[in-house]
Amino acid sequence: MTLAPYVTEDRAPEELKKAVAELIELDAALNANIPRSLRAPMIHLQRQVNSYYSNKIEGNLASPADVLRARMSPADDEAARDLLEIKRHIEAQARLSDDPIDASEITTRESISRFHRELYRGLSEKHLYIKVDACGETTQLIPGEIRIRGVSVGHHIPPSAERIGSFLTWFENAYRLNRLHGLAPLMAAAGAHHRLAWLHPFIDGNGRTGRLFTDEYLKAGGLKSYGLWTMNRGFGRDVDAYYSALKAADHVRKGDLDGRGELSDSGLLKFTEYFITTALDQVRFVSALLEPRTLTRRVDHYFQMRHQSALPTASGLALPILRIEALYVYRSLLERSSMGYLEIQARMGLGESTTHDLLSQMSSEGQVAIDEHGRVSIKLPWHFTMTIFPGLFDSSQPAGYG
Repeated sequence: MTLAPYVTEDRAPEELKKAVAELIELDAALNANIPRSLRAPMIHLQRQVNSYYSNKIEGNLASPADVLRARMSPADDEAARDLLEIKRHIEAQARLSDDPIDASEITTRESISRFHRELYRGLSEKHLYIKVDACGETTQLIPGEIRIRGVSVGHHIPPSAERIGSFLTWFENAYRLNRLHGLAPLMAAAGAHHRLAWLHPFIDGNGRTGRLFTDEYLKAGGLKSYGLWTMNRGFGRDVDAYYSALKAADHVRKGDLDGRGELSDSGLLKFTEYFITTALDQVRFVSALLEPRTLTRRVDHYFQMRHQSALPTASGLALPILRIEALYVYRSLLERSSMGYLEIQARMGLGESTTHDLLSQMSSEGQVAIDEHGRVSIKLPWHFTMTIFPGLFDSSQPAGYG
């Protein structure tokens, strides 16, 4: 069987090429313009967003509040499975950031297996037993192990276990980033996302693994601000549209004018257009969210609200009133990345005891971090996020497909 790997630039419609070029420009602008102080906290927040939507697509019922509080929740094996999946996904993204895969190796069989293993690292055996057929037969999932049995996914019958190895060799060579230039890496990202889902190389966990692969592929492919925005938010906000686009690319070739491979070139084009449109929507959304004037207004509103009254939380414990100077501390940190304790005290014109109490409260609530040298920097606590970044989580959509 032969597959067209992606829509090549010479065969892409002009509008698609313009959209890809715009995506590259908007991504570069976001990377250049984000305040230095916000970069690391925003990436951490987007890992949570990414995990929420990717797992939601698979039917995970964790709420946005659960996800935002996940870091403070017990990580032990007695936690609810939905929350465990969220936490492991967030941790997987962090490990891949700390120990990244070289761009030239990201499409190898070993790397694809690593993505799968990372998602399941730390789960006990009881969480690795899965149903493999409608009769209720179960088997133990081995993280990172390429499947050795046939499977069906709805109406789709992926390649047999005997052929998976040759397809993964094809996949590695077709999408190697050191061979792609210009607009090709982003066209290839769309093609690889579908083709990996179509191959279904693991018994379970293919959707989340494929989306984790796509996250890393887009970063390695040159999108410098990827991680500040996420494809999974776009996929997960309309799961029906996501699956419809994937299914369009599943279709077999419709005659001699529909490409030379087994699968439809027109279907691959539809998925690529959907993929790039989704990426554009997400980078525009985050760029607007971080626009300095509107961001400042939302920050002001939050701290003014906190100065006027205690803030009720979903846990039932209200956050106490904050001095209005907290607003000026946070604004200063947005501009300057970090400040020393004495610098803040002088800038705010507060006494030593008052400064200590204010920063201690802000630290305990997760609004700032204070390192061992007394340097203070901003954080994005869960109770802060819904006000400062409205719409980042959209819980109005029902959970997706299992």
